Amino acid sequence: MMPLLPSLLTAAFLAQAPVEDAPAAESSHSLEVTTTGYLDSRFTYARILSERMLPGEGQPALTNLTEGNLQLKLRFTPEAFLNTDVSLFWQRAGLVEGVERDLPEYRPSIVVSELYGDWALTPHLSLTVGKKRVVWGAGLAQNPTDFLNPPKDPTDPAAQRAGAWLARVELPFDRFTFSLVGAAKVLRQYAGLPTALLVYPDQPTAEAEQGLVADDRDDEAHYAVAARAYALVADTDINVVYAFTHLYNDAFTHKHRLGLSVSHVFGGLEVHGEALLQTGSTRLELEPACTGSAEALADCVARDVALASRPRLHDGRLRPQVLLGARYLFEDSAMLSAEYAFHADGLDSAGFARYVGTMAAAGELARANPALAASIAGVLGGSGAASDPGTPQRYSFDPLRRHYLFVSYSKPQIHDDFTAGASLVLSLGDFSGQLSPSLSWSARDWLTLTAAAYIPLPVLNGVEVGGRTYGELALSSTDWRALMSARAFF
Repeated sequence: MMPLLPSLLTAAFLAQAPVEDAPAAESSHSLEVTTTGYLDSRFTYARILSERMLPGEGQPALTNLTEGNLQLKLRFTPEAFLNTDVSLFWQRAGLVEGVERDLPEYRPSIVVSELYGDWALTPHLSLTVGKKRVVWGAGLAQNPTDFLNPPKDPTDPAAQRAGAWLARVELPFDRFTFSLVGAAKVLRQYAGLPTALLVYPDQPTAEAEQGLVADDRDDEAHYAVAARAYALVADTDINVVYAFTHLYNDAFTHKHRLGLSVSHVFGGLEVHGEALLQTGSTRLELEPACTGSAEALADCVARDVALASRPRLHDGRLRPQVLLGARYLFEDSAMLSAEYAFHADGLDSAGFARYVGTMAAAGELARANPALAASIAGVLGGSGAASDPGTPQRYSFDPLRRHYLFVSYSKPQIHDDFTAGASLVLSLGDFSGQLSPSLSWSARDWLTLTAAAYIPLPVLNGVEVGGRTYGELALSSTDWRALMSARAFF
């Protein structure tokens, strides 16, 4: 059973610890234990607009997310250690739009961000086993070459610490490094720990046995294998990545991918680029016969017609993802970054107009018959995110279109105790966006207070439906949000 994995890792690394009967020269190193963590509580208030295309039924206006985090590192020898990063989340929701009811997504949960052992067999050979976040790209807001981990929040990229269950062999040298990684998808888990990796178990879930949900098991292995070559050439960091994936975090089967990442520093300016080359697309596309009106959509639902499919899944056309960016570090430690992202499989203007029209029809159906809302909600997303969402995000970003701009600015040490910042996510297809200003105060060495907001920008080139103009980042029934958080470290 996979919950035994932490015990097996601990036993393996304890085997490297010194033994009492060993000679003094071999037993000089004792077990080192390092413990850090924090308690964080965040309150968020959101303005819910019931007049938007999709009704805000069931969405809470007030939420609280309290996180207790523990990071524990056990170093057995100078070459071997075990690292853990585990959080317990307690969530509450109130002021729910419509009828008050239980919201499963706000139940308590455990997130194991990292749980891995690392052993340096030689100065140029190391082995890592467990759950670890491995990111090879240079991008800040996004990483096109990262197909292993849960996605980032582009407004707060460092908040996502969750990794993937993997085994890694790495050969590090002064100016180059070679890495080989094999990762298995989590198919079932309990209390944050996997109970099924790689292949589904023989028995269905209790919900599937009762007919409450569909049995989504298959006989396939869900995995990813990747090789990375890193080199420092003319003061430029270069990463070349080859990956082979099969039903790992997306619908691709037997998929070959090639990634490239480059970064160079010119004084206080760092410039970087990152690209993922692959054919086909996992993006769900709406069935044409089901779009255009609420009647057409309702007819498809009544006849149990698939509302969307992935017609370009096995298409041989190259559809790259590219990110280009730069960041500048000022003399006062302020930092400004800007990145442009391109998704070749994103919707064009006509495709986005059909999408918006279908959302409008879905909203009409949901208001007239709320039972249909669940039938259509799952097909209105983008390409799909990783199966493991990782740390709950302040802002979830799943790109629908092709062109995006990410800008962030931070200014620390204002009167020694304050840090001001702001981030912008802008869809260049219709110039809809989200602006997120924030202010943090280090009230004590161990306590940080933060206030932030998420403010939608006016849509300049959107799609008009029912007298209103909609853009990609202004489709949700949630308008603006304000949050306050307190984090105590130990």
